[in-house]
Amino acid sequence: MIGKRKGIASSLIPFERNAPLWVKDSKEKINEIICNLAKKGLVPSQIGSYLRDSAGIPLVKNIAGRNIVKILKKNGLNPEIPEDLFFLIKKAINIKKHLERNKKDKDSKFRLILTESKIHRLSRYYKRIQRIPINWRFDSSMSLKQN
Repeated sequence: MIGKRKGIASSLIPFERNAPLWVKDSKEKINEIICNLAKKGLVPSQIGSYLRDSAGIPLVKNIAGRNIVKILKKNGLNPEIPEDLFFLIKKAINIKKHLERNKKDKDSKFRLILTESKIHRLSRYYKRIQRIPINWRFDSSMSLKQN
């Protein structure tokens, strides 16, 4: 991938895979919170941030036994297209709108090409693992609506 960042070398997941002793919430309560937040329109990463910051739940997978996306899928609330692909499409559409107003912006044109190539690469992967339909295609005039 082409990007300016150098990676996340300092990021570590705790070695112990059990629920911490100080977390008092049950699996059912966490599932209920996740479903309520998804119904309000939050995407999985926002749900995880909310649980970490407000509810004091460090890792959902250690407590509930499965990650947020799988919990949403089990309850029929999973997004139609994966979150990372959704935000790349949103970025490409915003760059395209910018280019309509600023036709001479060569750098934005180059960034649009890079973003669209990331979308195509990621969509190939999601087609392979069957998260999106095989006949799905990116179109710059797509309407953005996340579940």
